[in-house]
Amino acid sequence: MKAIDRILFVVLVIAGAYMLLFHTDPFPANHEAIGLGQVHILHDIVGVVLIGIAIVVWRRSRAAEPKIQA
Repeated sequence: MKAIDRILFVVLVIAGAYMLLFHTDPFPANHEAIGLGQVHILHDIVGVVLIGIAIVVWRRSRAAEPKIQA
């Protein structure tokens, strides 16, 4: 993986996991802070989408790597 792909992958996974696991008060960007109230499904959907994008970035960067043959 190139450095930029690795950084993007890590950021997307962390953001997705945050949305799925740590989206309650007192953490930043919780439901009450951004005006969602008790609508937890929206954060879950965003979290799954971010992790899905991270997987796509990872797979595309792995496919772009040249194969080294001995």
